[in-house]
Amino acid sequence: MLHYEAFNKQVLKDHQLVCGDHIVSFNHKDSYYFAIFDGVGSGVYANLAAIANASRWKKMIREGISISEACEKMAADTNRARNQKIPFTAFVAVMVTRLGSALIYVYESPNPILSRKRVTRTLKPRFYSTGNEEIGEVKIDLEEEDMLFIFSDGVSQSGMGKGRALGWGEDGVTSFIGRHCSNMEPEELLDALVEHCQKISGNQYEDDTSIIMIQASKARHLSLFSGPPRWRHDDSAYADAFRNAAGTKVICGSTTSGILARELGTRVRLLTEGEGLHSPPTYAMKGADFVTEGAIALNQAANLLYADPEEVKGKSAPEQLARLFFNSDVIDVYEGLAANEAHEMLLFKQLGIRIRREAVRAILNRLEDLGKMVHYYPF
Repeated sequence: MLHYEAFNKQVLKDHQLVCGDHIVSFNHKDSYYFAIFDGVGSGVYANLAAIANASRWKKMIREGISISEACEKMAADTNRARNQKIPFTAFVAVMVTRLGSALIYVYESPNPILSRKRVTRTLKPRFYSTGNEEIGEVKIDLEEEDMLFIFSDGVSQSGMGKGRALGWGEDGVTSFIGRHCSNMEPEELLDALVEHCQKISGNQYEDDTSIIMIQASKARHLSLFSGPPRWRHDDSAYADAFRNAAGTKVICGSTTSGILARELGTRVRLLTEGEGLHSPPTYAMKGADFVTEGAIALNQAANLLYADPEEVKGKSAPEQLARLFFNSDVIDVYEGLAANEAHEMLLFKQLGIRIRREAVRAILNRLEDLGKMVHYYPF
């Protein structure tokens, strides 16, 4: 199973206040999406066009339209923009799955570049008609440590009219990446690339310059179990889910751990008693990597997810839990939906402690904001 980390670099065209390119990156279901929308022209109009079309494309995908249909629709509708005053953008868009399957669509944009095992090459799309427009499609299976690059024509057309009729082109970009990708960190490589674009263009940026590097790596998986199932007859299925869960296994909730221990034929033992509300107790259970209290630990971990990960280095249960979230790429959340009357106590409300369901929602939302792939399974 793969995870994908995106590294972005964007520089405005000289003498412009806003960028005519717009970068998109989000997760949806089991796939990761990345795109660059390049508004025709520059300045405010191009900026608004890029943002509008990028938002429309993202909305279509989140509503269940496939990436191919969404991109075909964008390209076909753009034909009207050639004769009407509606937003016109070129774009390159990518969808990659956890298993490595990638779909890339190119419309009026440079072709993508793949770097694999020290071999860097331009990927050539298959072009086909959609409406009165043509769109390019690339299908490829990515592997661990692959690096996929997509970029606006501000990169490939750098140097145009400065000794290069059409700029250094995709071949020039491919050659540059091939020479430097093995001895530079991602951010360093992208910095060097856009600086070279400036250099060959007479030490200026003649167009908005945007690039995304997508790096494939082995996914770090975490499975969180919190809350008893709504119905007792689901306890066995809940335990089966725990037994078969992937990666690091975490339990939040003393009742939850008790149910799982009973169903799995094991026991829970106390590791640390904790030091009050800021540091709830931790436990040990065969098959689990980390076990702690429920609502209190989850509430504090939700808050810590807004902190700098480098600062979260204490030994309290909430800090340990937050670190596990920070250090995971794919997170499966198994939530039991039984109500806990203790969470409705006045003391909980007085201290601002959210009920478990609300704390879990806060964690899910923050993890998605952090670019984690999150799956939710209610019981």
